[in-house]
Amino acid sequence: MGFRFSRRIGILPGLKLNFSGSGVSLSAGVRGAHLNFGSRGTYASVGIPGTGLSYRQRIGGGRSYATSSVTPEPRIKAEPDTNQFYSLAKQEALKKAQELNARVEILSQQLQTEAEEYQHLLNFWKPLPAIAGFEEWQSALAKKPFESKLAAPEPPDMQAEQAKLLDELTEQEHTGLNKLLPKFVSRSDAKTDFVTAWPEREAQVQQQYNERYQQYEQQMAAESAAWDETETKRIEWVQKLLAGDLLEMDRTIAEVLTGLQMPFKTQCDYFLHEADTVGLHVDLPEIEDVIPETVKEIQKNGTTKDVRRDQAERFNDYAQLVMGQCLFLAAELFSYLPVTQQIKVAAYTQRARIKETDPVDSYVLDVAFDREAVKSFGVDENLKAFFVRQGARFNQSADGELKRIEPPSWLQHEDYRHL
Repeated sequence: MGFRFSRRIGILPGLKLNFSGSGVSLSAGVRGAHLNFGSRGTYASVGIPGTGLSYRQRIGGGRSYATSSVTPEPRIKAEPDTNQFYSLAKQEALKKAQELNARVEILSQQLQTEAEEYQHLLNFWKPLPAIAGFEEWQSALAKKPFESKLAAPEPPDMQAEQAKLLDELTEQEHTGLNKLLPKFVSRSDAKTDFVTAWPEREAQVQQQYNERYQQYEQQMAAESAAWDETETKRIEWVQKLLAGDLLEMDRTIAEVLTGLQMPFKTQCDYFLHEADTVGLHVDLPEIEDVIPETVKEIQKNGTTKDVRRDQAERFNDYAQLVMGQCLFLAAELFSYLPVTQQIKVAAYTQRARIKETDPVDSYVLDVAFDREAVKSFGVDENLKAFFVRQGARFNQSADGELKRIEPPSWLQHEDYRHL
């Protein structure tokens, strides 16, 4: 129990000085009613003697104490036309949510673009090149008329040239003291000078036009000669291809295959026995190089995560890609070789060896394309079904993987015995 110190000293009747642990105070009054003046303020007390009942109230003064206050958070309206307000914390949460949504939107657009690029890769061979019929090739023997994009120079406008010369002569006359005179005076003098000046100006304008027209005729003649030379070579090329000239066909195949733009690295060899049949030996891209193993997914925190793709989906995508590649190569050559009726394709890829005796180059497709079948193929057709109709040889497992097959027998060409 704590000790308390208190002492009261009478100064005058009705006036006392009080000492205690909380300080010094002064009391004034009579029994049953008095005032107390101290550091805590001024208090008035009244009571009924002998009853124990009393009433005490602070009436002023006293020491001021620091008080704590809570500053309200700034608030903004949730909607301009409503009475709903958001606190600072709510504003911060909304700002973070908006930033997150913006990041997710950007990532969504990026992933959408990547998905479209991937689909473009799978379907790069669509649409197939147009394959002309034999009659169209025959009509290509006719020489095409020469058409130039050069425009002949326009003849000079002599009236405009006369007006231009008259304006020049007027300005020449309107100098010196003539500047002080009205301009129509200079104009009158210019008309007099015009009679002798115009013949010379007319001859000059006509000469400039003749020079431009001569240059035009020279350019036209050069273009026409180049066109005739190009057409002569083209017609000779068509004649040789229609005749089944193997040397010209060989040269054409090499140029076509070299000029192809593939979305991935491609190696393709060919050989030619007869005009109606071409053999292609195609090194397919490896599945790891063209078909991704993972796909990105957007997380709740606005980042992406690589998720493994379904294996069967990858295998089927790869099968579609390489079958389309083989069909595209055949269609491209058919469009340049009018007498070729069949293009055989042996396609292989590199696989890891399971046994020491296993080959690294694994054949997965063996197909002989028919000209008319490829010509009538629709890009919306089922690619696998089309290969089956062409008598293609391939081994696709239940999950879509192209398995190894034996090399085609027609590859026993002397140029390929080392394969």
